[in-house]
Amino acid sequence: MDWSKFNNLSILIIDDDQFTRELIETILKKIPNITIYQATDGVEALSIINEVSLDMVFLDLYMPNMDGKAFMDSLRESGNSESFPIVLITTDRLTRSELSEIGANHYLTKPFDFNSFLKKTYSFLENFK
Repeated sequence: MDWSKFNNLSILIIDDDQFTRELIETILKKIPNITIYQATDGVEALSIINEVSLDMVFLDLYMPNMDGKAFMDSLRESGNSESFPIVLITTDRLTRSELSEIGANHYLTKPFDFNSFLKKTYSFLENFK
């Protein structure tokens, strides 16, 4: 995987579970020239999105305050939902129609396999329009 072609990636991890956020960050730190942001819910994430330019978002579906679905609704209303790939992080298996209904591009299921997570992240970035 040639990560250098993505130039200084900025990725946001949105999850209310600190362990999950830190696990994803640990995996992503294997990517050179990356900046990682974390948010504990959709409200905090929207604030970050308004301040920085992002290349990808990992989004937990079930969170307090503003869950993943409500976050996606707010993102669509602001016109930012097409700016970067959004990958749902969930224990559920989702169909394409469920994923489309939520508005995310992809999903990954917990628990994560380290190598698979990086390969899929690379693929999601590479194939994003």
